[in-house]
Amino acid sequence: MASPEAGTIRVLFDATRLLARGGLATPTGIDRVDFAYVSALSTAAGIDLRLVTFDVFGPKLMGQGPATRLIDAVRQRWENSSPAQAQQPGFRRLREWLEAPAGTARPAPVKAQSEPASEGSRLRRAGSALNGALGSLRPRGVMPVGAAGVYVNTSHGRLFRKAVSRWLENTGIGSVFFIHDLIPLEFPEFNRPREPARHAARLETVGTHARQVIVNSDATRSALTRYLHEHNRRVPPIEVLHLGVENRFGRELDHTSLSPTVPYFVMLGTIEPRKNHQMLLQVWRRLVESQGDAAPRLVLIGRRGWENQTVFNILDRSSLLSRFIIEGSGLGDGDIATLLRGARALLMPSFGEGFGLPVAEALALGTPVIASAIAAHREIGGESAEYLDPLDGRGWLLAVQDYSIEASARREKQLNHLKTYKPPNWGDHLASALKLIRSAA
Repeated sequence: MASPEAGTIRVLFDATRLLARGGLATPTGIDRVDFAYVSALSTAAGIDLRLVTFDVFGPKLMGQGPATRLIDAVRQRWENSSPAQAQQPGFRRLREWLEAPAGTARPAPVKAQSEPASEGSRLRRAGSALNGALGSLRPRGVMPVGAAGVYVNTSHGRLFRKAVSRWLENTGIGSVFFIHDLIPLEFPEFNRPREPARHAARLETVGTHARQVIVNSDATRSALTRYLHEHNRRVPPIEVLHLGVENRFGRELDHTSLSPTVPYFVMLGTIEPRKNHQMLLQVWRRLVESQGDAAPRLVLIGRRGWENQTVFNILDRSSLLSRFIIEGSGLGDGDIATLLRGARALLMPSFGEGFGLPVAEALALGTPVIASAIAAHREIGGESAEYLDPLDGRGWLLAVQDYSIEASARREKQLNHLKTYKPPNWGDHLASALKLIRSAA
């Protein structure tokens, strides 16, 4: 990060989540936003970037050296995942199974300690050591009361802490918040018990202190505005900026090709109740019962989440489905792009989303999408995706059956729509976001 010059704007970026999650192999949607913003701010002209982290006692200011090392390490880890490098053990396991004869049982998960030394494993070791290397940060006073600058938080994770709102109140610093969704309040049944109250506290902080709020969709803006009005909270300026799709999901790239023996579909996202995996597993049971070994396969990309024991039990214990459904986690973007390119469609039956980044990524690759008929999906996919009620199990069953057919007219229709799809990009997003951040200062 460059040294500050006269006339620059000091930006205090909340790196609490980035510091905690920088060692993961694959970033989530929120992780991608965090890193896109910190990367843009670290190189933008007229920005004096400082990274802060929060704990229960308040903010800590990172030194310039550790902050630069954090950004560089995360960049090396998350951006070093091109299609040409999609040959890690987890991906090879998936590929070998997809190219194996119909009826082949899925292989056992790859254990991390069995992986050979490679650039990928070196990056994993670097990522796991990242927190330790930066654990010597010295807490210091962040800003004097009334000082110029702006606080930027793009993950909203720790905003429920009173230390954050107290610090914002005491300093009077301008603040910009990125709100990803209101799912803990709209669907409390799909979250951990304490999460709705935490999210309400986050939005109270936003309503009280925000000079500017950025959201990922009109759907999120509508939900946030409605919530603040209903709870008699101030409604700050809210700007919609669609998330960008990484270049690695461009259809023009030379992705590693697959030669699957039977058609397969991909579902991408954390395995949690909101994503509606349970409905899809029942669909696959019907497919297997009616088609036997000719039934399509399903690849579930994403780590296991919380409070979803029924789904985990099916995945772990169902001998019927073990030959047709496989989990893949810890995959790089290159791996995911390759799997999406070879799939008959991406399946997104979730009950609620703030944006639905996998929809945009699949469409950018030229892969058909069958998604739940919710506002966020329709906003992002437009006419290029097909939409079904997330509770319409029979509708999903018929769609998967149709898309599995090589000469599917239904799938071909969507492929024609896909030719004109233009995915949102980070360049436009970040250019607009930097203007809003400068205004908030």
